[in-house]
Amino acid sequence: MRRLLALCCAAVVLHGGEAAAPDAVAVQAAVDRGLTALVKLQDASGAIGESAGITALGGMALLSGGHTPVRGQYAPNCLKALRYVIARQDRTTGYLGNDFGNMYGHGFATLFLAECYGMEPSEPVRRALEAAIDLIHRSQNSEGGWRYQPMPIDADISVTICQVMALRAAWNVGVGGKPSVDASARAIAYVRRCATGAGGFSYTATGGSWGTEGAEGVPRAAAGAMSLIGAGISDVSDPHLGPSLRFIRRHVPAHLTGTNYFWYGQYYAAQAMFHSPEREDWDRYWAQAAPAIMSRQAQDGAWPGLEGPGAAYGTAMALIILQIPNQYLPIFQR
Repeated sequence: MRRLLALCCAAVVLHGGEAAAPDAVAVQAAVDRGLTALVKLQDASGAIGESAGITALGGMALLSGGHTPVRGQYAPNCLKALRYVIARQDRTTGYLGNDFGNMYGHGFATLFLAECYGMEPSEPVRRALEAAIDLIHRSQNSEGGWRYQPMPIDADISVTICQVMALRAAWNVGVGGKPSVDASARAIAYVRRCATGAGGFSYTATGGSWGTEGAEGVPRAAAGAMSLIGAGISDVSDPHLGPSLRFIRRHVPAHLTGTNYFWYGQYYAAQAMFHSPEREDWDRYWAQAAPAIMSRQAQDGAWPGLEGPGAAYGTAMALIILQIPNQYLPIFQR
């Protein structure tokens, strides 16, 4: 334990005023302890946490370490998580968000199905993925976004990013076709209408100032940036991507010290910085974020849920972020 603490404390050192890369041994030690803690949270049904959505995030954490449903140390755990998610799907509608999280849960679960299918194709996974994507298509509202319920009524940027990433992941593995391309285009138009012009994004297209400035604006700025990146936009001269990346760069250090939608914000901030056309964005982010995330790890290897439902959520999110550099997940590959 003293060795681990020493490694964590030494994870960031200064060289000419710049933070160096975190110690890879310290990061891997935290990940190993976290994976051990995560699989202990899985019950006999395959569930990790309270729902298909949280279980899917747990499965994503396993995939991020190379543990697929058929290979890796935790292959049995990943397979059980996959089977649980599929079993929770409504056979009539394709909905995966009935138990907790609504369309948040559906988006995360659909993303997990797409990543599993990309790594280990099978007909049952494809059928479940196709049904989940069809529901996303049907639930998009006239503005181009999505909200909590699987109905085309209203929209917010927070739920919308979950569906955009699911659409992109499925499209990457040949599911969704032109309807997904069209849905993504409408979604990006909606995201652009939410932009404040200063790098932040409003919760809805009707505006509002809460959560658009400073550290509390990081979750939405990161969600907005990843919506654009997920739709294939990568030019920093883009009128909304460039400002959002600069916003994240400026305010993410303060967000790392707080608890305001911490995991949600860092989940998308990490992806945005990793995919940023300015490659130094990731180096700066990683040097700050990895030690900050490791410092929140409990003695048992888990992480607190903070804004989410318990340790399963926090542990899954932390592990996904810490393993992004692995690039095992297709959606994280540059």
